[in-house]
This record gives sequence, structure tokens and C-alpha cells, in this order.
Amino acid sequence: MKEFSLSTLVNAEYNQSAIGIALKFIADQDATFMTIDSYFGNGDGMTHLMMGLAEELHRTGVKVVSYSAERLLRGATADASLLSRLTDCDYLLLDDLNFLFDKTTAVSAAIFDMLATRNVTGKKTICTVAIAVKDIDSEIPQPYLDLLYSATVCRLGIPSLADKCKVAMAKIDELGIPFDASLNEIIEQAGNIRELEGKLTRYAALQNIQKNAFFEQVL
Repeated sequence: MKEFSLSTLVNAEYNQSAIGIALKFIADQDATFMTIDSYFGNGDGMTHLMMGLAEELHRTGVKVVSYSAERLLRGATADASLLSRLTDCDYLLLDDLNFLFDKTTAVSAAIFDMLATRNVTGKKTICTVAIAVKDIDSEIPQPYLDLLYSATVCRLGIPSLADKCKVAMAKIDELGIPFDASLNEIIEQAGNIRELEGKLTRYAALQNIQKNAFFEQVL
């Protein structure tokens, strides 16, 4: 399972500002609601950043509860008391909130009511929204838009080639493979950070398969 921590999140130009905003948010006792989004809309480390913050918060002893929006919708549908319990927890982290935007059910509406209550009562909430910045106004219903963008917005930028190279070198080191010139094409063509890391992982797996096949032939 992938480790989500700030120590494993490569600090590059495209995400430096977002990391700084996020750390300031969790340190500010008066800040209650933060939305993490991205210019691209997905795949550049929103979940990693949010769960990295969760690790930082766990060390301070506060109660941190994390859900994907899909899991929360299922859970709240099955257990009517769940949202009441979540209203009072110290920190609520909710990933991929956009999953709820087209779910016109009483439970999905109740989830947003719960988030609004947390905001009013000063309970800290962090959400990720995987919608491209250019589509935010058209994709998010107005009542939810007002809530999500009424406070702190933590936005990941657009990774440059230099950013992708920095992330790639960290991933290559983690995978324990040598740098090869053929990797330049993978780095240049990757659409986002998730795609880049996925392609490097598959490349490393293929290298290991080929290496094992070679040794089997030799033996």
C-alpha cells in the first residue's frame, strides 16, 4: 500500500504553495474549512497532500477521521447516525467530494448539511475536489460551491517538465532502477504525476521481468 505522508510528497515548484497553505491551515486554530483542488483536476497529489496532513495531525493527538465521498455516502445510507457523529470530530478529511455533486439524494444533501454545520461550529474540515479549475463554476452546484470556496483554497499548480523530472528521479530512486535515456520520453509525455509514477512503476516491473528471464536463460 502506498505510504501517504508529507515526507514522501516530492516538494516541487507546482506544489510548494499548496503545501505551505495546507500547513498554515492546520496550524491556524481559527481556520475551519479548506478545499484542495488542482488546475488539472486529478492525478497531481491532492489525496497524497491531504493524507500527509492527516499523518501530521495524528502526531498532535487530535481525532482525525478520513473518508472517500463514495464510502461516506454508502456508510451514511446504511447508518443514519453516522453524520451526527462526524459533526463533532476534531478533523474530518473527505476525499473526492465531487463524487457527490450529481447524487441528488437526501443522504448526499445531508452530508453537505453536516459539512456546513462543521464550518459554523468551528470544526476543521479538509476536502479534495477532483475537477479542473476551468470547470469548477459549471460542475459544482451553487450551494456547494459557496461552501467549498468560502474559506481556504489550497490549489496544486501545473507541473512543469522540471517538476516532473524531480518527481521522476525520486520515484526511480524508490524503485531502485538505473536512469535510462528512454525514461525521458515517459517523463515528457506523462499527463500528470499519477500517470508518471504509474508508467515508471510499470517500466521497473518490465525491467525486472526481462532481467529474471535473462538469468533463467543463462542458468
